Amino acid sequence: MNTKAFYALPVLLLVATASHAQFTDPAAAAAATAATNMTRDMSTRMQINEGQYIKLYSINRTRLVRQQEIEHATTDASARTAQLAELQSQYEQECARILTSSQLSQLQQEPSQAATGNGRG
Repeated sequence: MNTKAFYALPVLLLVATASHAQFTDPAAAAAATAATNMTRDMSTRMQINEGQYIKLYSINRTRLVRQQEIEHATTDASARTAQLAELQSQYEQECARILTSSQLSQLQQEPSQAATGNGRG
């Protein structure tokens, strides 16, 4: 029973965040939903703990929002590519602070993670 509560808390926090975001900004709501799905997938593949889940959700959401901002605001393709590369680098640094070396290795082997930072919306 205690284990159920352990896993329910992040889900409840995410639902509350996503529902709040829906009323304030549709782009933020989409990013929150995508971050939830991305983090849930990472949780399943890499067996992350609750603390890691919460931190990864936050950086995943931030990354997706920033990626959308770059894609919509930057008209110069080379500048967009450079900004997205910098965003990817920052994301990888944040993940390295949160994940174990084994989990980080699993993340780097996933082609879906690299594909999300390719600059195509």
